[in-house]
Amino acid sequence: MKENCCEEKHMCICSVKGIMEVVSKKWTICIVSSLGAREEGYRFNELKDKLEDISSKSLSDRLKELTREGLVDRTVEPTVPPKVTYTLNEEGRKLQEALMPLVQWVREKEDHT
Repeated sequence: MKENCCEEKHMCICSVKGIMEVVSKKWTICIVSSLGAREEGYRFNELKDKLEDISSKSLSDRLKELTREGLVDRTVEPTVPPKVTYTLNEEGRKLQEALMPLVQWVREKEDHT
């Protein structure tokens, strides 16, 4: 039986360790936020332009990871060249909602400094 990594009196975040490793990577929150703001999603270069300073490699890596984690859907239209669109799926939207209090807290903290 696996030992509990937390004491009873404290909130345990051990169970979210896996998703935290994804969410805490640079650009992830910005990507989730951007995708969540547009129902029809974005093509790669549209998203890259929106995020401005992100490199193509970083964007590609984060999108692959978010897709693998089941948060982002990647839709390929069979055209020449293929048209690929990235959208938040239901789980991605739940993550976006869960991140909103954190984003609000950061904004309030910035306003007071």
